[in-house]
Amino acid sequence: MNDNDDEPGPVAPAESAAFPSASPATPSPAAHPGLVPVNPHTGLTAIGPVPERKVRDWALVLQSMALQHAVRWTFNGWVLLVRDEDYVRASTSIDRYEAENRDWPPPKTRERPRHAASMAAPLLFAALAAFFLITGPVALDHAGWFRRGKAVSDLVLGAEPWRAVTALTLHADATHVLGNVISGTLFASAVQRRLGPGGTALAIVASGTLGNVANAIFHHTMGNGGHGSIGASTAVFGAVGLLAATQLGVDQQHAAGRRRGMQEWAAPIVGGLALLGTLGASPESDLGAHLFGFLSGVLVGLGAAFVLAKTRPSPRPWLQIGLGAVAIAIVLVAWRLAVPWRIALPI
Repeated sequence: MNDNDDEPGPVAPAESAAFPSASPATPSPAAHPGLVPVNPHTGLTAIGPVPERKVRDWALVLQSMALQHAVRWTFNGWVLLVRDEDYVRASTSIDRYEAENRDWPPPKTRERPRHAASMAAPLLFAALAAFFLITGPVALDHAGWFRRGKAVSDLVLGAEPWRAVTALTLHADATHVLGNVISGTLFASAVQRRLGPGGTALAIVASGTLGNVANAIFHHTMGNGGHGSIGASTAVFGAVGLLAATQLGVDQQHAAGRRRGMQEWAAPIVGGLALLGTLGASPESDLGAHLFGFLSGVLVGLGAAFVLAKTRPSPRPWLQIGLGAVAIAIVLVAWRLAVPWRIALPI
């Protein structure tokens, strides 16, 4: 600090520094390199220099102790001015504050994806768009795809349970399918970095199917057994639930072994519910299907999170291929049961 640097500056604090414990009556820059000398006639000692944010923190420490102080800017950084007789008390308090907050906030750790990026998720939802070119919109159901594949509650719970699967591949119009393709690709791509491409495909199909079954049970219980639903939205929100639940299996603990608090455990699920409310509660949408899809995704994701927490990443492409094949087989078998080949082939 220059002798003539008396211009006031905004209050602020800085980075940790060691402070001498000797009496500061006549501080020596050579003996105390952490001090910036000021005009000895002023009776002030400067603590610093440090960055602005740190000096503001230190100023709050001194303010809580009712110690008179001032913050000034120098060419070397920010300094905290205190009276000579208050220096020892001020520097000791700041040292104690730095020691107590040395590891706070804890360093953020980036998630290490268990699987490399893949085109599986985009291809999975691109297949839905291709299938829409075959079925057409619900208003032009001349071939009976929607009549045979819609998830009608009483039929799902009765003689045609495969409708819980086939309904995931049907869309009312081009806008409906486009929205699901875009959002589904985004969420599924994130999930597949944790579960792998095959595991993600199977988990999404399972979540969407369970969501349609739960939705059918709800409407049947409410006396609305004729309720029908279509669309991959149930599976898309299943992917949201998977993403939220598998977060619990991701190792983000502090390097020193800090355990997660309740807030950290609940945050992914609360975030998923907020996303559900943002994207899935429009008046035209089937909120029940979206909600049950999300909850089913959470249920499936919790099982996957348990596996993630207990296993280490390992390159097993045969496992991912097998899981993906099971997911595709479930959809094909469901449509085989819904539409006999003698009817489907001429379409």
